[in-house]
Amino acid sequence: MLALLELLLVLVLRVTAAGRDLAALVCLMVAGAAALALVLGFLRTRRFWNELAGLCETLDNPRLLPSLVEEPGFAEGDVAYAALAAVVRSANEGVARSRRKVEDYRAYVETWVHEAKSPLAAARLVLENLEADPAAVGGAPRLRALGDELTRVEGYVEQALFYARSETVERDYLVRRHTLRDMVTAAVRANATPLIGAHVAPRLGEGLDLEVFTDDKWLVFMLGQLLQNSARYVRPDAEGGPCVAFEARLVDEGLAEERVELTVRDNGCGVSEADLPRVFEWGFTGENGRNHKRSTGLGLWLVARLAAKMGLSVRAGSCEGEGFSVTLGFPTNKMHYFDV
Repeated sequence: MLALLELLLVLVLRVTAAGRDLAALVCLMVAGAAALALVLGFLRTRRFWNELAGLCETLDNPRLLPSLVEEPGFAEGDVAYAALAAVVRSANEGVARSRRKVEDYRAYVETWVHEAKSPLAAARLVLENLEADPAAVGGAPRLRALGDELTRVEGYVEQALFYARSETVERDYLVRRHTLRDMVTAAVRANATPLIGAHVAPRLGEGLDLEVFTDDKWLVFMLGQLLQNSARYVRPDAEGGPCVAFEARLVDEGLAEERVELTVRDNGCGVSEADLPRVFEWGFTGENGRNHKRSTGLGLWLVARLAAKMGLSVRAGSCEGEGFSVTLGFPTNKMHYFDV
């Protein structure tokens, strides 16, 4: 193409009776301009592709690429940019549709839970009336068994509600100063039925008068999941009888990582060393869970999920055949609690 352009210029100059020196100078200038244009085009092209490749490797959300890359301004780049923008636009629409479906499903679950609570409350009232009826005394053991099953259903309904809300904790999250003793007492009271049924004795240890910044409703629910696990995996032959103990302490005082740690420890059947790293995974039940048909594998997963939403740390410890423990860490710096 450049050779044809130079030949055309030479013919024009010949026709106009221009000298050879002038023709050579013009051809040289044209060749220089063309070479400069090629170099600038190459640099612009290389910059675009290098920038695109670098962002693809480092960007966490590839859907942001079109907004971070300038339009290239050359044919091949414009085609690639248009294709990328179309793909991202389609992906964004798909994500928006998925989010709407998730929101609709979450709203349905919350509505269902609230609707289900009414017949459960009515059934509880009927059961209490039957227990108070002298004519029903002969069936008292069966009524108690029915009450236990009703309590279990109520627990699953409550778990479903918190599961649905776990995606949007910040919408219903109120951080206030609370003593751990109040939180532990409330959780024990709310889960008294399964604890009594499993003959598990709660023991309040040292440090529970420490104060933490948290949402009482969410924390009581989390502690309730731990208590229900202790009742479910009880070891009847435990020395001193089945129990679940609470104790707290201040850790790393005066440092940036200063926190209050609350440990919930039972003397149940414990978890094997192989299963311990996975206890917070969704749906994981482990060897003990397979032996207990009613285990769902959601309790500890919800605890870990809510802890992450609330800015708390969580870790588990166990010795198989001796017990299981979960430790929650509450940062004393209140700013940690708003990463939801």
